[in-house]
Amino acid sequence: MNVAVLAGDSLHWLLAGNFNGILEFDLEKQRLASIRLPDEVSCWKLMRAEGGGLGFLGMSGSNCNIQLWKRKANCDGVASWVLGRTIDLENILPLKPEEKGAIAILALAEDNNVLLLWTIIGLFVVDLESLKFKKLFETMIVSHYYPFESVYTAETDIGGGHDGADLLHKT
Repeated sequence: MNVAVLAGDSLHWLLAGNFNGILEFDLEKQRLASIRLPDEVSCWKLMRAEGGGLGFLGMSGSNCNIQLWKRKANCDGVASWVLGRTIDLENILPLKPEEKGAIAILALAEDNNVLLLWTIIGLFVVDLESLKFKKLFETMIVSHYYPFESVYTAETDIGGGHDGADLLHKT
């Protein structure tokens, strides 16, 4: 599933195929553009960077490093990718040497700043701020997951004065 990310006045989608990049649609100017991604990083997840700009998560090296990148403009207005932070999963997850080769980013829950990772020994949630993790369950199957962060509940009172749905979310 390719989810759009709103950053600034533009919507962004990862492009599939031979071009390593992002499709950008500027809502204000009604214009399409493509943005090239760094070649040395793989397994992309688009996200809003600090300050509301465009960013992404990527994996590098032996798939044990997660990198947080952001798009930054110089004084002439030319934008380029800047590496913001690198997270070494070897220091966070309890993986034995033979288990470290297969790690995949499955989902990003931006509002809660957590990442869902698949490893050969199971699914983990990693908090990107505290770097604490929780093992969800063991599985050898890589699947698609969507991180629901909030849910609207339907109105249950009939004529009781409650006039709409409630937003429930993790805080």
